[in-house]
Amino acid sequence: MKKDKISILITGGAGYIGSILTYILKKYFEVFVIDDLSIGKRSQVKTKNFFNISLLNKKKLNIFFGKQKIDIIIHLAAHSNLRKSQINPKLFYKNNYEGTKNLIELMIKHKINKIIFSSTASVYGEPKKIPIKESYKCKPISVYGKSKLLAENLIKKKSKNRFKYVIFRYFNVAGSLIKSNLGETKDPPEHFIPIISKNIIYKKKFNLFNNFNTIDGTGIRDYIHVLDICNAHKKAITFLRKKKNTSNIFNLGSKEGISSLQIIKHFENIFKINIDYSTKAKKRGEPDKLISDINKSKKLLNWKSTKSHHQIIKDTFIWQKKFEKFKKKNKVF
Repeated sequence: MKKDKISILITGGAGYIGSILTYILKKYFEVFVIDDLSIGKRSQVKTKNFFNISLLNKKKLNIFFGKQKIDIIIHLAAHSNLRKSQINPKLFYKNNYEGTKNLIELMIKHKINKIIFSSTASVYGEPKKIPIKESYKCKPISVYGKSKLLAENLIKKKSKNRFKYVIFRYFNVAGSLIKSNLGETKDPPEHFIPIISKNIIYKKKFNLFNNFNTIDGTGIRDYIHVLDICNAHKKAITFLRKKKNTSNIFNLGSKEGISSLQIIKHFENIFKINIDYSTKAKKRGEPDKLISDINKSKKLLNWKSTKSHHQIIKDTFIWQKKFEKFKKKNKVF
């Protein structure tokens, strides 16, 4: 396949979404990856164009931009654990806001005029209406959501007459790219479906957070497959390259809400097992329901999610099994 002539920089390209996105986009474009490997793994980056750089190291970042011609930035690098953000807010503001600030300043300096930014549904806080439209007022209730909203507002402010942006507000991402051995590598896992998967493998209990204001008492979330997320980014590249299109914000979700208890039931039905868990009160900063309205993404990007909850759960579990076997065999990952 003949590659397009444009070059793309993916920040956080050694992470979960970044590594899969790199693998997919390198078939079509020249892809560069920067990552400080504080969370991501070098082994997951399937390109030689890798640079170990922190977004907090402005000097190194400036040298990189001085040497490489970049047409579009896909900015994924961030700390994303909602519960950890409540414990260590300084770390999250530093990485998610200050890192973005450095990137935007150097982007302007080196005349790069397109960026795709990965934000989060956490910016909405506790929404009054469901499903959530992009136009709804953002009132985040977690440090993570607040740090991402600050970065969003910075991008919007600095973009005027300088660059175009697409901001993606991810809902709950899961799944993997099994054939290429790419998936979530955080150990221990931090998100619900990988947590269940690992505890099934080792036959251990896990905590199910309850006392949410929902029918079954557990949080309702909108899960989306990582491959659908990657497809949205590919479409956003096309969107930004068309002169008639202006900067915009899009939700990326499935538009279907499912509770944590329902996810457990799906696991039990798919794998014909009984899952043992303990219940625990939810932490501050966690909304009861987050469900996306994706009509804008459908209309302007010609995008929609294609993978079912069944597929998301199955792909996550198969990857987790492979990952755990690899760790045992190699001692480290």
